[in-house]
Amino acid sequence: MDGGSDHAYATSACVWGTDPEPLLTETARAAPVSGWRVLDAGCGEGRNTAHLARLGATVRALDISALAIEHAVRTSGELPGVSWEQADLRDVELPVAHYDLVVVDSVVHWLADADDAVRVITRLREATKPGGRHLMCCFNDRHQELDGHRAPPRFIPTHSWCLSLYDGWSVEAVRDETFVSSHAGVPREHGHSVTKVVARRPTTPAPPEGAS
Repeated sequence: MDGGSDHAYATSACVWGTDPEPLLTETARAAPVSGWRVLDAGCGEGRNTAHLARLGATVRALDISALAIEHAVRTSGELPGVSWEQADLRDVELPVAHYDLVVVDSVVHWLADADDAVRVITRLREATKPGGRHLMCCFNDRHQELDGHRAPPRFIPTHSWCLSLYDGWSVEAVRDETFVSSHAGVPREHGHSVTKVVARRPTTPAPPEGAS
């Protein structure tokens, strides 16, 4: 199974680097991450998983790519409280209302289309405990330099569409940023616009429509 980046994983020892997502480091500084149960949904080479584990979280790290998991295990070394799994987010078994934090970093734009993305995010929302959070990062359509990408992203939504994935949740942080990157397969610098969201599941169910 390949989420779209196996050609890069096969030609580079570390494609995406080891520094965690900056918004994740900010979120972790503001909250007591130690003791949290975290799902890193689409962990890639483990940069976010490693950061959270070193802060004392218990992390279940999933990726569809076996090569990504191999890279993650090799680059992260021995980390307590981490389980690495090759799995497809569309059908992997997930507990209900279980995780304090779900990280969905660079996953949505590799899914097939809007329907596929909604199904996956809905599953991940259901796996999040009341009061738990999602940190989601996804390419948006404002600015993408995709020339030279052997396997470009499959689905690039609007910024507002990304935010709509968390309707009914409390949005704690929103960003629409452009970052410059170079990596295996595309060594020249190029830019991507990305939506970043931290959203929190309500602690109580929403009242029925029409209720006062």
